Amino acid sequence: MGIEAIDHWVLVVKDLETTFTFYRKRGLEAGWQERPGGRGARPIIRISETQTLNLYVVDRYEIESPTFAPRYATVWADSCLRWNGSGQEARSFLKQAGIPGLHEPAARSGALGPGTSLYVRDPDDNLIELITYGDPEHR
Repeated sequence: MGIEAIDHWVLVVKDLETTFTFYRKRGLEAGWQERPGGRGARPIIRISETQTLNLYVVDRYEIESPTFAPRYATVWADSCLRWNGSGQEARSFLKQAGIPGLHEPAARSGALGPGTSLYVRDPDDNLIELITYGDPEHR
């Protein structure tokens, strides 16, 4: 037994609707998920059936999360999402959604080895990397 995957990670954001819109433009489900025990709904971004980004609004994080991360208001997230397609397809998808990439797709290394990555920033300046593996342009 041991760690097998990332289940979720938390983003502390300034504005939920702006964050929802950004991630919806990237093709992800963004909205509310019921919490167990009748504790109401929480804002999430669904990455897959088994992975989410859980969201907290910066002004409410300490109140709503009894185990909040120290210095959350000064530390940004840097995460990488696996993209199913080529680097150019990721770039085209983002361009069509009106989300500027920080550079052209480039050769990088990820959890599965060599890949092709493209970076963007979300509305809270978190760095989001899209990585694809097996891209013929960057082998």
